[in-house]
Amino acid sequence: MALAIFVATYGVLAFRNVKGWKFPIWLILLIGAAAMVLSGSISVTDAYKAVDLHVILFLFSMFTLVTALDIAGVLDAFTTRLLLRAKKPEDVLYLTFFGFAAASAVLMNDTLALMGTPVMISLAKKMKISSRPLLLTLAFAVTIGSAVTPMGNPQNLLVALGSGMRAPVLTFARYLLIPTIVNLLLTYYLLRHQLRNEFAKARKGFRDLVDFEASTQKDVMKDGGLAKLAISVTCLTIAAIFLINILEEAGVPTPFGIAEVSLFGAALLLALSGRSREIIQSIDWGILVLFASLFVLTQAVWDNGIIAAMASYLPTISAQNPHSSILAILVSSVGLSQVLSNVPMVALYIPLMKSLNFGPQNVYAWIALGGGSTLAGNFTLLGAASTLIIIEEAEKQGHTLGFFDFLKIGIIVTAVTVGVLYFFLLLVS
Repeated sequence: MALAIFVATYGVLAFRNVKGWKFPIWLILLIGAAAMVLSGSISVTDAYKAVDLHVILFLFSMFTLVTALDIAGVLDAFTTRLLLRAKKPEDVLYLTFFGFAAASAVLMNDTLALMGTPVMISLAKKMKISSRPLLLTLAFAVTIGSAVTPMGNPQNLLVALGSGMRAPVLTFARYLLIPTIVNLLLTYYLLRHQLRNEFAKARKGFRDLVDFEASTQKDVMKDGGLAKLAISVTCLTIAAIFLINILEEAGVPTPFGIAEVSLFGAALLLALSGRSREIIQSIDWGILVLFASLFVLTQAVWDNGIIAAMASYLPTISAQNPHSSILAILVSSVGLSQVLSNVPMVALYIPLMKSLNFGPQNVYAWIALGGGSTLAGNFTLLGAASTLIIIEEAEKQGHTLGFFDFLKIGIIVTAVTVGVLYFFLLLVS
């Protein structure tokens, strides 16, 4: 029964746009989780226990901060300033690509995918080009850029908390900063080559567009007071997270983790903003429902022995063999993420690794899982939750990104970036 519900849930997820079905992802997973409970595949008590409150609180906190930045007009101002720096249309590519990539390392890529999609569509309209190149740019930027920190994406957060590794922010940066920088540079040059004809169409009248944006720059910021508060609290929260990790690395015990620190930041922002009700109402609660449902689904699948059965068909991993395990974890991450999407894949794979005696000391393996599952999101539209969010938001505005449009670039990006990560992890493991 658990297997049937699991297959049905992800079958609907994979084909949700067929014949006009427009079910949101969170609703599909919620129905699947409810079916697991109603069928007796998992008890009500175990379902509640399965939901990781640390992850939910961290996501809520980051969504609160980013939503405040959006309401204040900070994200619009950020985009306008990027555009003003462009001397030609091709400059928009590297400014948005590296801008969103850097932001995704600290602000959670799902939130930036949600907020960045209308921004990129607006830019495309102003430049009088297809939204396709800018949506591709956003998708690859927030995926690759998010790999370097636990707060960059949900699957990294699951790995950081599930593995029990010490000082996860510093650990992720130690292993992933260099390969992420290399991957960003390589992907930028690939996009620049593949999309050169698209941006060439925007050269006519581009300077007039930039001049117009400069004349309206003062109107972009909607609430200067909230903008200053949101920026200050966000920077303070990120600094506190780094401080906690530095103390952990130095062996100094702290009563709070990254989830609690981020929650304090969100609470402070809400208390001082004067617009707390508006901020709370504007949060995308569907994504939080998505993750809570995902925890219940994966716990039910694990409890019923399905993951153990699947393990026999996956590449073998062993805590005693680092090099072969790295390759096996990367291959499994890329393959399974195209079927399950990367966040569910990690949620299912973590208990498998724990059952094979992978612990906090096997840092190389956990980093391979986090980095590999993140970069797997570049392969197809189904590989990353952030890409699904971009597609969902773009479709609301009448825009879309075709499966094969994404695949013909994504397959190259994935092969290159995963190859770079594998080579680097071999050197340091």
